[in-house]
Amino acid sequence: MKMVIVPAAILFLVGLASVVPAEPTGDERGKQLAALEQKLLGAWKGQTGCAGNFLFRADGTYELTGYGPAPYDSAGAWKLRWDALPPTLVLTCKISEIPDEVGKTTEVKLIQLDDQGLAVKRASPDVDRFARVKK
Repeated sequence: MKMVIVPAAILFLVGLASVVPAEPTGDERGKQLAALEQKLLGAWKGQTGCAGNFLFRADGTYELTGYGPAPYDSAGAWKLRWDALPPTLVLTCKISEIPDEVGKTTEVKLIQLDDQGLAVKRASPDVDRFARVKK
């Protein structure tokens, strides 16, 4: 009886191993991350009070217009940090109508990022939501 069970178990495991997807290679993983970052590119209109409007460019720069209760504009550099989930959007301000903001780095958690919506969580309990601006 043992002779029948062992070969059957081996066949099962070999069959299972052939259907388990392999971990993506470094290049494939890089392409997957790049594809996710591509979703961020473009214009986003704030859907919550004071959220403002974002424009993310492929060259790693952004513009934020109409942000805050006394709407102001700023611009700078952006990057996504994937060292934890959810990923972190890092915004480094280079130009701002508020001088104290220049040089500051703000980190927000990406709660949603898909073709229609972007949601970020700041240090406050609020979540800022954005809708993709249609061309």
